[in-house]
Amino acid sequence: MRTSIATRANLQLIEDNYRRWRQNPESVDSGWAAFFEGFELGETPERDGAVAKPVEVRESSLQSRVDGLVYAYRTLGHTIARLDPLLDKRRENPLLTLRELGFSEKDLDLRVSSKFFFGNRQMTLREMIAALENIYAGSIGSEFMHIQNTRVRNWVLHRLESRPAKVEIPRAAQIALLRALLEAESFEVFLHAHYVGQKRFSLQGAESLMVILDTILHKCPGAGIEEICMGMTHRGRLNVLANFLKKSLDVIFTEFTENYIPDLVAGDGDVKYHLGYRTVRKLGSGGQIEIRLSANPSHLEAVDPVVEGTARARQRIRDLFMATRLLRGRGSLRKPSTCRNCPVTAPAAPCT
Repeated sequence: MRTSIATRANLQLIEDNYRRWRQNPESVDSGWAAFFEGFELGETPERDGAVAKPVEVRESSLQSRVDGLVYAYRTLGHTIARLDPLLDKRRENPLLTLRELGFSEKDLDLRVSSKFFFGNRQMTLREMIAALENIYAGSIGSEFMHIQNTRVRNWVLHRLESRPAKVEIPRAAQIALLRALLEAESFEVFLHAHYVGQKRFSLQGAESLMVILDTILHKCPGAGIEEICMGMTHRGRLNVLANFLKKSLDVIFTEFTENYIPDLVAGDGDVKYHLGYRTVRKLGSGGQIEIRLSANPSHLEAVDPVVEGTARARQRIRDLFMATRLLRGRGSLRKPSTCRNCPVTAPAAPCT
């Protein structure tokens, strides 16, 4: 019997007591006696007059191992994800080897399924492992099984396992994403070389943020989004201002110079990392998105409710503007009235 390190130390004690109990049940403590009686009862092949079938036992054991395989990849798959494109082969985790999971090479062509994976679809063990590696150990690692909220955890699981096996990205989009990465990296390298000793909160190591923001931006028109209200940390803020909100580089670099004294009582310091910005980005598709980056308060976490309040205010302003524009289009504009049950100021009308 294979044992873990935790149980191996007590194995000799269990075997000694078991041997004594087999010789004389009264020679051991009543707790040990009850334990060994239950153990042997579980090993008894006959249950209520019926004889357990060895085939069913083997199938039950196989199913348990298959379900354990799925759980293991969901829990530990991120530890062998291909996160470094320069590595020749995938990293290894001894807990995800066939032997550790209870299989061998000859089992790879067995037809298996799990009610916990792909809707109990039949496939070979080899295909199941390949699918699990593609989902949980590809170029993106997903660590989420620690989430205590079952509804949230299952939502993440469903999103991961319902992704297409391979996403085809047009070459033009690939070039645009590469450009976003290179611009982000070049910006940080320039600041590091020209402003030595200056306080900086670099984006280096997290340049993929620019790809994420750029992708979200270009998906906005299709989702009916016209405006983005956002807040963020100090780290990477200048890069986002320069390459996402397209703030003038002249202004950003001026804020690094020693003679830049903003009109503030407290002086300059790291004020450039607190500044907000507003811009309108025009997209290649012809649409445009207004972007508002909220200024950072001294306590950075306080920016969260600021962004939520800004977004809510902008929603109300836009709703009111649209209502006014529609009324003008009809050729009449009545005096508006405010109803406490209505989300925005609306034209005078009976309220239901």
